[in-house]
Amino acid sequence: MIEKYDTGKIEKESAKLILDDDVTKKSGIYPYILTRDEKYLSIRGFSDAMKQKVYEKQKGNCVVCKKHFEISEMEADHITPWHKGGKTTEENCQMLCKDDNRRKSGR
Repeated sequence: MIEKYDTGKIEKESAKLILDDDVTKKSGIYPYILTRDEKYLSIRGFSDAMKQKVYEKQKGNCVVCKKHFEISEMEADHITPWHKGGKTTEENCQMLCKDDNRRKSGR
């Protein structure tokens, strides 16, 4: 079966993604639009400084399991996911232990 695409809708979305500062790989925009796989966009990650600030604000505790971890055992996560309009900012960052972050990503 041949899938039909709304080219106007694709062009509108691609224009929006081109202007998004979090999208660091503009050549991946069309593959992303067709597959919805964010790996094609190379979404900008949280800076080390942002991770450190959020880690300290959380006192080294994972927001999911509430256990304490060293920063090297944690990963930064978007509170509001990027694909739902969440930006890569300190206010939209939470630190999760690696296990909880991987479980969350697997949903």
